[in-house]
Amino acid sequence: MRKAGIVLSAFALAVTLGACGGNDNGGSSTKTTGGNEPAAAMNLVDLAKSLGEKTEKASTAHMKLTADAAGVSMNGEGDLKFGASDAAISMDLTTSEGSISMILLDSVLYMKLPQELTPGKPWIKIDSSSNSAMAKALGSMNEQLSKSVDPRATLQQFQKAGEITDSNEEEIDGKKVTHYKINVDVQKMVDQQTDPTAKAEMQKAIDAGMKNMPVEVWIDKEGLPARFAIEMASPNGSGGTAKVKMQADYTDWGKPVDIAAPPADQIGELPA
Repeated sequence: MRKAGIVLSAFALAVTLGACGGNDNGGSSTKTTGGNEPAAAMNLVDLAKSLGEKTEKASTAHMKLTADAAGVSMNGEGDLKFGASDAAISMDLTTSEGSISMILLDSVLYMKLPQELTPGKPWIKIDSSSNSAMAKALGSMNEQLSKSVDPRATLQQFQKAGEITDSNEEEIDGKKVTHYKINVDVQKMVDQQTDPTAKAEMQKAIDAGMKNMPVEVWIDKEGLPARFAIEMASPNGSGGTAKVKMQADYTDWGKPVDIAAPPADQIGELPA
């Protein structure tokens, strides 16, 4: 499970990098165009604002996730619910070293791991309000995961540390989209971060060799995300780095989703 752990750590890092910012709409980025056509959004402020309005109205989506790190591939899909106070996510992930399920609901994270910590109870509950020291240590991930289901939070964080470098018109599954390329200065993100836990995680990424983070987002004609991609270097646990690529594809915007917590009798206790 060591390599699978690298992928999961990278996923958590991506969440931290993309979701630990606030909702400040200040700042701007370089105006760009894709080829001979003017860019649909001239800076990250405009893009984040437009994206926020559209995703808030749609409120739900289905997501497919692919990731690769240190030779281990991860694939998964699930449903998302967007919202400042009631965001939720339900995903099933598959790796070459086992399957993982994840549910985030009411700011509590549930995970079903390949190996049970408590016999007969496949799920664990990560709740920062519990008495478990491990749960408290992991509790900050809950809020960041909650924010991560909202793409606008990602772009709002990036707008102070990155810039749109290019944009052009493309197609995904036969549908027209605008493809934006964004370059993010990770050090700038660290400098503006006030949350100690998130700042420490980002600093680990810098120490592992990540200085600039390429980010790409594809926006459909309705103004909603069709695809989001990120590339980074992540610590591999042995003093080196692992190259990580992640891509999320969004469909079924606005369709009803059903996200529920696992049955109580299937949830094991984390060590106190």
